[in-house]
Amino acid sequence: MPNLPTIKPLDWSDPVNLKAYSWCLDHGITIGMLAASQGYANRHWTIEITIDKKKIKSPKEYGPDELYSKVFELYKFYYNKYKDE
Repeated sequence: MPNLPTIKPLDWSDPVNLKAYSWCLDHGITIGMLAASQGYANRHWTIEITIDKKKIKSPKEYGPDELYSKVFELYKFYYNKYKDE
């Protein structure tokens, strides 16, 4: 079996990450990761954002060291953009 990639974990103790993540889920904004290639040894992912059933896929691929930080950067972006509406 090939070596599986290790994804750098996110710091879940950061209250800003938790607040933005929770707010987005409560308001129908989800962000997921899609494998950029087939197989178990995939080392790159694209990001898919869903807002009100509309899907937006990132043009860029992200590696295991930047994936979760980018996902939560996006959660914080959407939280800051829409929280006051």
